[in-house]
Amino acid sequence: MSEGREAHRQMSEISFPLKDLARRKSQTVLTILGLTISTAATVFLIAFGSNLGFEISFFTKGQQLTSGFYNIFSQFILIVSILNILTGPIMTSFLVHLTMSGRMRDIGVMKASGCLGGSIFSYFFTELSLLVFLSTISGMILGVATYYCSTMFLNTIGYSISQNINLGAILVASIILIIFSHIFGALPIHKAAKAKPTQAMSPIYKLGTTAGLGKNITSKLGLTIKVAYRNLVRRKSATSQAILCLTVVLTLTTVTIVGGMVANQTTTSYVERAVGRDIVVLGHPTMTERYVNLLSQFFEEKELEQIDYGSSDFIISESLIAKLENIQGVNEIDPRLILETSVQEVPGIVLDPVEQTGAIIIGGSRSDEALILGVKPEMVINNWMTFGNKLDENEQDAALIGDSLAVNMFDDALNQSIKVFDESILPYDIVGVCVDPLNNGKVVYMPIDTVYKDTKQQGYNIVLLQIDASENPQVLTRIENVAAEVSMNALELNSILDKHTHFLNNIWSLVMFLPLFSLATAAISLLSYLMLSISGQQHEFGIMRAIGAKPKSIMKIVFSQALVIILVSGAVGISLGIFITFGFLIPDPVISQSTLISVSAGLIVILCFLCISSMYPTLKSVKKTVIDALSTE
Repeated sequence: MSEGREAHRQMSEISFPLKDLARRKSQTVLTILGLTISTAATVFLIAFGSNLGFEISFFTKGQQLTSGFYNIFSQFILIVSILNILTGPIMTSFLVHLTMSGRMRDIGVMKASGCLGGSIFSYFFTELSLLVFLSTISGMILGVATYYCSTMFLNTIGYSISQNINLGAILVASIILIIFSHIFGALPIHKAAKAKPTQAMSPIYKLGTTAGLGKNITSKLGLTIKVAYRNLVRRKSATSQAILCLTVVLTLTTVTIVGGMVANQTTTSYVERAVGRDIVVLGHPTMTERYVNLLSQFFEEKELEQIDYGSSDFIISESLIAKLENIQGVNEIDPRLILETSVQEVPGIVLDPVEQTGAIIIGGSRSDEALILGVKPEMVINNWMTFGNKLDENEQDAALIGDSLAVNMFDDALNQSIKVFDESILPYDIVGVCVDPLNNGKVVYMPIDTVYKDTKQQGYNIVLLQIDASENPQVLTRIENVAAEVSMNALELNSILDKHTHFLNNIWSLVMFLPLFSLATAAISLLSYLMLSISGQQHEFGIMRAIGAKPKSIMKIVFSQALVIILVSGAVGISLGIFITFGFLIPDPVISQSTLISVSAGLIVILCFLCISSMYPTLKSVKKTVIDALSTE
């Protein structure tokens, strides 16, 4: 019998909170939706990011994108994921605070009948746990489903994106979200459970209303603004939490929109500067195919066969280069010698950053395979995004390395050296680091005379030509005819450059729908606040209507309240989001006038949407008759 009573008691502990949540459908649905959306956005970011090479932690290691692009993507996802994880607990605390404000009379009755504060806390904490766990599970399902749809889209249009799920990272993020949601959600429950029975049953305490009306505002603003302002100040606890919640959500939205658009244009600019527009690659068919495949490593992993770069079959004669220089429409010519070999890190000596008095050794002796490109510094066509300096024709023992080598093989590349070719050859000073998609950033550019001297190789095996865009087809035909005379091949790189930019655009396009998640979260927060606010003012609105006020006047008051909250939250959230974007996310951002207009338009649309959505509870309220409004407690 005792076991049966215990089982019945345990079932009651769960069934009563479930019935109570079902009885308050509107608030329950809004809370679940808000937490589900926050979890789904975080899960999507982690799953999508880990398979594109810009994971948020050490859980995976991507094979696509160079380290320069990786850093932009990873920082974007890290910051947005952190903001998403912060949004969940803050929104939980806000929604639970609103829920408890509407439950104070119930708590007063429970306390008056002898129920202890600990039992009340346990009861409502059980409700909180049910909401958090249900929202987390729903969010994980929605986030994974969104991720699969996104990767299927990318694979359908020709890219190769793995659909493996990084369960470790997803579980860690979900557990963090669950823990902090419980902590933040328990705070308003604990505060409500401590209230005295007389306080809890008071309508003033129930609605979180203060006795003061705040500072008087000028009458020039009109009666509507004055009433709206006083209502906000009277409920300053709920108002401040609503502003905080909306500020965090709008910060997240701004970072996603501004950061996404600017990062898209910036990364596209990096690629266009590195590959070049209206560039033709000329060489032996095997070499031109290899060059295109090396560029394609940026967006799709390919197995490349070993070839002998120094083969005499690949050598381009000086006479051919002279003919190419004489073709009308060829603006610049960039002959190169491409080799592939192992490179090794050489430690460097720098000033001790802590003591500032002595020197310390940085780096080790890590090694990796890299593409070596002997170039004439004064003839290089590429205009890479470069950290440090570019190659100079007067610096024969210098090297410019790719971003992936710099990040993965060196502690501080600009203060270290690199060994290439042979152990007996002195290391080369690293003068700069370039963001280059060629061979996925594993490249070393050196003066071609130095390569000749240290390898005993001679000649060129690839030539890049920049042609006049206005005569593109005609110039390309002339180059192809000259190349065909010596069994060489010429390929225009515009198509491969377009694949790079389309790949980046598709990635950012998928990430850019995250503001829809944030927008829904903001709307839910605002609606929840207005529902509580209107319920507390329903009796006042009934009196106003009874003495002749029109429903339109009531709507103006509520809309003014929402507008004040939106404008304050928007001013802080948007400013903070812009600061985070340009202060931490993107080095040397590229912003065009069209991007600036798009960003501004997007933020204005979001604020307008929030203003419009705030009218829903108002319209629902004014539909009540005067008698129903006056009878509302």
